[in-house]
Amino acid sequence: MTMTAFRTAQPLAWTFHRGTVRRRSDNPQVLQPRPEPGREDPSAPWIKLPPSLRVAAPLADLVRGRVSCRVFRDEPIGFAELATLLRAGYGVTDDSAMLDRAVPSGGGLYPLEVSLLVRSVDGLPAGIYHYVPLADGLERVRGKAVPEPLIRNLFLGQPWAAEAAVVLVFSAVCARSLGKYGDRGYRYLLLEAGHAAQNVVLTATGLGLGSVNLGGFFDDELSGLLRLDVESEIVLYGTAIGHPTPGNRIARRGLDRLTDG
Repeated sequence: MTMTAFRTAQPLAWTFHRGTVRRRSDNPQVLQPRPEPGREDPSAPWIKLPPSLRVAAPLADLVRGRVSCRVFRDEPIGFAELATLLRAGYGVTDDSAMLDRAVPSGGGLYPLEVSLLVRSVDGLPAGIYHYVPLADGLERVRGKAVPEPLIRNLFLGQPWAAEAAVVLVFSAVCARSLGKYGDRGYRYLLLEAGHAAQNVVLTATGLGLGSVNLGGFFDDELSGLLRLDVESEIVLYGTAIGHPTPGNRIARRGLDRLTDG
């Protein structure tokens, strides 16, 4: 598709792209006070994460073995497995002043937040949670299970979203990036969500779990369920995780690749 065809066929996408293009005439970036590195609710019930598990498989094997799993069996994942996934996706990796995370971030601003729709995790009641990387734990947002038909509906009828043991939802506090980079910062939000999700799915592969990324959902309704302020924080991406169904070729092939020899 030529650029002319792109502009004609998808005018909104074209407007977004051109609206975030950098030009030599642009004003230099304005230095602003460093934003808060994460969102926390001191009044929310608190759950400390257990220690992570070790993922022994070489990175090359994880890259080769990663596939999208859309058939999950009804079996809980372990709380330690969930903790391993969260830290791999967006955990703090050192105690420096920058509070570096497991992903690259434009300006080291770390605009993402991670919410969890928990259906079946050993040692963690079903409900909605918010991951707080700086404190290495979870805030409970909703203390009861989200009905599976509602999850399926929110993710545009995709059954695997409702059948997974847990769905991680990546959102972004826009001001953290756009305050420094202007409209261009919106691109960085999208890129960072992809970085974090890829870390999660590679780690899931190493733990013997299946995963599938979710880009289709009703934005405002999902934000409302997660209790996000849509004026300042936007949902970008999701990742469903669970145990692949034995005997289902699509569900199992990623694990087969890791054990082919």
